[in-house]
Amino acid sequence: MTSPERTGSDGVRAARALLSLVEEHSADDFQAAEAILGGQQELAQVLQLLRDFKRQQSSTDEDHGPVSIELLLEIAKDELLKLAHDNADVEKKLRGVLDTSANVRPDSPINDVIEQGLRNLDNLRLAPTARAFTIAELLRATSETAGAEHEKRIESILRNLAISAIEENVIVLPTLHSIAQLRKMWAPVPLPYKAQESRRHLAERLFKDVERLAPARIGGITTHLLAEGLRGPADRAIAETRRINRKKAHGE
Repeated sequence: MTSPERTGSDGVRAARALLSLVEEHSADDFQAAEAILGGQQELAQVLQLLRDFKRQQSSTDEDHGPVSIELLLEIAKDELLKLAHDNADVEKKLRGVLDTSANVRPDSPINDVIEQGLRNLDNLRLAPTARAFTIAELLRATSETAGAEHEKRIESILRNLAISAIEENVIVLPTLHSIAQLRKMWAPVPLPYKAQESRRHLAERLFKDVERLAPARIGGITTHLLAEGLRGPADRAIAETRRINRKKAHGE
């Protein structure tokens, strides 16, 4: 291999290593490393840059504010409108799915169909988990009709919302252990974690784990993780009541 070729190959490996480092660690990780290695000024400056980059990245992902059912509805409305306006097949599919529930005239603009259909869904007063699941699945199914590029974008939106929802839900998911337990959706044991790990970093690692162990199921698992992140105390009470009733039915 000539010198320029070797240099290029080394550069690619270095770039991949750096991208992997940034992807696998959070701003908290880089800050902790900076505290330990602060005496090495050059290295500390590099760690500061990496820390600031990750915080800026997280800020961009989270500029929507706290994740809630209301936010999910607003995002769903905006995204469904974009998809319908860009693709006649999407509009046709949405009309088929939402016309009945929307209870609007057949010749109503698609904007009215989407807005009224989502409003009626919200009026069903489903538990947060069921509402989140239904809205997310509608987004996913619609994006599949729109094509691979749109499908990838919607999956990214849902993933970021799920990560933020899991991070923020300290009521139903109060500990790192409770977050790690979510891995049991696709694996037999919880996700290993460190005591000093941030909630967000652990939530992000859940998705990396799905990509590694269950890539074919990642769409459905993303929907379930988002629903879990938006789960409220009422969902937990309902689940506990059902568990007790099942035990009684089996004479336990």
